[in-house]
Amino acid sequence: MKEIYLSIIKFIFNRILIILIAFIIPVICFSQEDSLDIYELDLTQLSKLKITTASKISQEISEIPLTAVVITEAQIKEAGYLTLDEVLSDLAGFQFRNIQGFNSYSFQRGIPNQNNLTLLLIDGIQINELNSGGFYGGGQYNLNNVERIEVIYGPSSVAYGTNAVSGIINIVTKSAMTKRFEINSTAGSFNTYSSDINYCFVNEKQTFGISVAGMLKNSDKANLKGEAGDYNWTDLMDNFEKDQTLDFKIQYKDFILGTNYIYKQASNATSTISNGTIYRDYGTSWNIQFLNNYIKYSKDITEKAHLSSVIYNRNATVLSNTVYFVVDTAQVGYYRPNNLTGIENIVNYKFNNNFSVAGGLIAEYESLSEENTLSFSDSPLKKPPKPDKPVMLNNYLVSAFAEPQLTLFKNLHISGGLRFDQSSIYNQVLTPRAGILYKSGISVIRLSYAEAFRAPKPWDYSDGTGNSGLLPEKMKSLETAFSFSVSNNYKFDIIGYKNKLLNAITKEFTGDDTRWINKGVINTDGVELTFTCSSKKITSFINYTYNHSYDEYGDEIPEISKHSGNAGITLSFYKHLKLNLRANYSGKKENRQLISTTNSFYVDPYLIFHGSVSLINYNGFTVQLSVRNIFNEEYYHTSNRDPDRYRQPQRTLLLSIGYSLANNR
Repeated sequence: MKEIYLSIIKFIFNRILIILIAFIIPVICFSQEDSLDIYELDLTQLSKLKITTASKISQEISEIPLTAVVITEAQIKEAGYLTLDEVLSDLAGFQFRNIQGFNSYSFQRGIPNQNNLTLLLIDGIQINELNSGGFYGGGQYNLNNVERIEVIYGPSSVAYGTNAVSGIINIVTKSAMTKRFEINSTAGSFNTYSSDINYCFVNEKQTFGISVAGMLKNSDKANLKGEAGDYNWTDLMDNFEKDQTLDFKIQYKDFILGTNYIYKQASNATSTISNGTIYRDYGTSWNIQFLNNYIKYSKDITEKAHLSSVIYNRNATVLSNTVYFVVDTAQVGYYRPNNLTGIENIVNYKFNNNFSVAGGLIAEYESLSEENTLSFSDSPLKKPPKPDKPVMLNNYLVSAFAEPQLTLFKNLHISGGLRFDQSSIYNQVLTPRAGILYKSGISVIRLSYAEAFRAPKPWDYSDGTGNSGLLPEKMKSLETAFSFSVSNNYKFDIIGYKNKLLNAITKEFTGDDTRWINKGVINTDGVELTFTCSSKKITSFINYTYNHSYDEYGDEIPEISKHSGNAGITLSFYKHLKLNLRANYSGKKENRQLISTTNSFYVDPYLIFHGSVSLINYNGFTVQLSVRNIFNEEYYHTSNRDPDRYRQPQRTLLLSIGYSLANNR
């Protein structure tokens, strides 16, 4: 009876959402006046928002030849996003492999990977793990300290070099020149709780500012014990994630001194099967630390030339107190330190209103672990000793790039780019790109070609049984897009892309052993359709992605669905009350191994719903009730590890309360 009742509710909810999107939204969008508050930018204002992520120089979104999406502070708050994965799950072109453990993986435009084909930045500084090149998904990012998130689709190696293959994600934190005091707390299902505080002081002359933001977060994420986890783990299983972050900025005139610190401690239990094995599914802990320090300088050195410089130090270390595995006879320790120091100088010279050139010089020196080191205790109840320091590899990189931009007839923008890299690891690489963009009234047409590469990292060479003969992956990409808008509220985008990844690095299974190998070609043919609407009373989106990923023989690539889509709507009642409803759909996916529970090589399609009710900034207070997976749908992600598949979180309820002195109006 309960299943019938839930089915009826789900059916009604589906129909209501479709009706709202198909009929009510356009009517309201055309009839409402837009808010001029920067907190609620309309589509025209968003298109004129300047970002630097695409090419490291300031550009309006509407003039970038690549697909660019900006998620604003308002959208993050109204949707009640708790993790970066949740933000990305509402965007076109993203698919996921969440192992509900020490990491989760995001596939951008149809290529499975270990998060090492997309660059993740915080305030323009890379946060990808140095030894593997992949970024960490999960809850360690303080979304309450985010001004916006900029997502760039497609190859960007001209500006960023290795790993910028599928795209870039830049988390832009709040300014150090805006006075504020904010505090937030969240609690809910699966022992989830989070608290953060954000303070910024600015002097009266607006020449000096200092901001500090800190966060503590914990979650058990999902129930995977016993039957809920396909009997891969026992009822003793612990599966947790504990996150700590600190963001610190000092700005004086044209200088910014910043520090971003992230500490993530998570269970490693989901990486292996424990039932019937020597592995214990409690007592493990994957402890990783990220520490970015930087000094930035940005100034117009003449009326035509702008200089931006940054000196940075990046540390990404799997700490020596990590307990990698617990087996019948011992606990196993793990240690992997890595450090990189770099300097970058970029000059943008504007010859006239029609022609400009941006050029940059980058120099980096890194010290990376050749391999991780292990240590062993003499009992499963005893912590392991600190592992020895591994052999360190010292590498250098020198890069130069140039990106000219030409404007003809005021509405035809032509851009190009070329980058040269000289590395002690992968020798010399030359990377080109070219793009053309035409703006005519309410329409924008884009066409771009770009290449990118990813050089293997020490982790690729040594993971599993190892493979010292790996070659760099190389991407060739062609993208075309058409956008049109009606008024400031209603926008439709259609994007087509064709990508080819050569020397694709994939995991090879040989009995109980694995290693990474170059395996031919991965082709991706795709179309992304997106409708967005923004007005004073309602904002909404709906997107659909068709993505066909296949190898040189025409065989489909596992873990990628051909069809996926997302939809969402936020209704504003009065000034402060908001209702947000969202839906995520993923089609059938081929798994890399037979799923013993279903005797199938495929993970079933799923449709899940989320919602939140928020009272935002009422006398400075914000209260929000959020529900993830409203109908408690049982759904799964694919696996490239020992477990056949990974069940995703059951229904999750979260209550958040916050106070903001800056926005108290």
